[in-house]
Amino acid sequence: MQVNFVHVAAVAAMGLTMGCGTMPSASTPMTVPDLSRVSAEQWQRLGQRRLLFAHQSVGGNVLDGVAALLKDHPGIPVRVIEIASAAEVRGPGLYHKKVGTNGQPDSKLAEFDTLTRDAFASAATGDVAMLKFCYADMKPHVDPDSLFAAYQREVEAVRRAHPGLTIVHVTMPLWVDTGIIDHVGTIILGKATPIRAINAERHRYNQLVRAAYRGREPFFDLAAYEATRADGSVTDVRYKGQALPSLAKEWTTDGGHLNDAAKRRLAEAFLVTLAQLP
Repeated sequence: MQVNFVHVAAVAAMGLTMGCGTMPSASTPMTVPDLSRVSAEQWQRLGQRRLLFAHQSVGGNVLDGVAALLKDHPGIPVRVIEIASAAEVRGPGLYHKKVGTNGQPDSKLAEFDTLTRDAFASAATGDVAMLKFCYADMKPHVDPDSLFAAYQREVEAVRRAHPGLTIVHVTMPLWVDTGIIDHVGTIILGKATPIRAINAERHRYNQLVRAAYRGREPFFDLAAYEATRADGSVTDVRYKGQALPSLAKEWTTDGGHLNDAAKRRLAEAFLVTLAQLP
């Protein structure tokens, strides 16, 4: 008998969604802070810091937005400098580098370790370091709990080497949810791990980061900004009894990277976060 996969998926979707009720949001809606919240003194202090941002493509998207904002606001005294090596981290500036290989988070942790040790051989109070994983770092073989434990070990190692260094923790970017029909169809075909299932693992990692650092240490919730639509609602879907956030479709053109509107939106939140560091 020939199976109509679309029909099967539709029936399964009905079974998963009927009688659900309202789920609590998995992400707190994030209102983008306005640049006007930052005082002249805070901008001046930011302009005097050395900041190191280790990232990949979504981080590059955010930095594209930062460049656009700095062009529109020439009074913000921040230099954005892409580097090839730690030796280029000298005076004040927002230094950034693509680290490791997407899909291999251990490679990013290792390069971040080397980069911070070399860039901040003589770390001063006010120096800042950030490592952002990519959505591509969460694969079926990657355990979010083990990845977070490895991240925590790296953070503690960097702190021991540089007690004066401030670490800003960043959540992992999400992917657009492609809908229940695609999710169930992928399960039936069995050729790939469904996007929703991988987003759930990203969310698990992000929840660990939030539980450990939000409200306690400097923190940039990139994933929560991605999941918040322009109208303030959150892109939650029901998955295994929980509300699961995803990248809002209005912020992307390919499902994972940021469009121009999202670049500026997240860049504004990013700059304000950095400017308000103690």
